[in-house]
Amino acid sequence: MTTAKRTPGVDEKIDQLEESANEVLEGAKESIAEAEGSMEKAKEVLGEGVGTLRSRSAEAYSKARAYLADARAALESARERTGELYGRSREVAEEAYEKAKEQFDKLASEVKKGYAKVKAKVQEVDVKEVRDDVVDYVRRNPGKSILIALGVGFAVGYLVRRREP
Repeated sequence: MTTAKRTPGVDEKIDQLEESANEVLEGAKESIAEAEGSMEKAKEVLGEGVGTLRSRSAEAYSKARAYLADARAALESARERTGELYGRSREVAEEAYEKAKEQFDKLASEVKKGYAKVKAKVQEVDVKEVRDDVVDYVRRNPGKSILIALGVGFAVGYLVRRREP
């Protein structure tokens, strides 16, 4: 049996996907951090505005709206970047699936060919002729035949005996 190997193409695709994911995640983290910062500034401005005059409150309210708009834009940017990550991930996964499917189909056809060859060889063997050859060998070489039978019997006995734990 052969061991399963990852092909260089699949490894490259996985590395590309990992790099893309890291880039998008970093961008999303930055956008979320910007949004959090803007929201904190809006909280501060609103907190300041509560204790001051109405004119100042109106000013604070307009600043808070601006900061919240910035936060909304940053979150929208993060949403777009995660959408890009999803798209890239899907493309890479589909490509990897197609390559794996091609390799599987190729391997399956090779196995079928090998099976057909073995089947043809087995069908070519004449059991009666082989039996006659064995009987003839035993008659010509009785000593060797007994030693071979003894060795095979010993090996089978060793393999099937119970082993104590």
